[in-house]
Amino acid sequence: MARPLTMGVRAIIRDQDGAVLLIRHSYVAGWHFPGGGVDRGETVHQAMAREVREEVGVEVTGTARMLGLYGRFRHRSSDHVSVFVVETWRGTPKVDGLEIVECRFFPLEALPDDITPATRRRLTELTGGAPVTELW
Repeated sequence: MARPLTMGVRAIIRDQDGAVLLIRHSYVAGWHFPGGGVDRGETVHQAMAREVREEVGVEVTGTARMLGLYGRFRHRSSDHVSVFVVETWRGTPKVDGLEIVECRFFPLEALPDDITPATRRRLTELTGGAPVTELW
């Protein structure tokens, strides 16, 4: 019996003031980073740039720094998620209103109450408030 391994990506997009871009999906609660799955033939960086373009309409310019690679083992799955820090990008964030219903920049000291726990953990790791872990 095969257990497929899946790869996902998330992007921590920062503006010139250091605020982070978070999104809300139409199908799951809470605020998240933009991201999604890695398609066949894509690198994780290519997938991250594509997902950012598809979900919030901005272009990642340059190379983003990887914060970490995280294992996610819920519901008997074997998922791994690469998280990138994106500081160079162009465009104006916007949503399609179908899959993604809202996107907004939040200062790190004023994050929304319903940010997901994993999203909050990644931001704590980013700011040095906790070491980068291996688990989502």
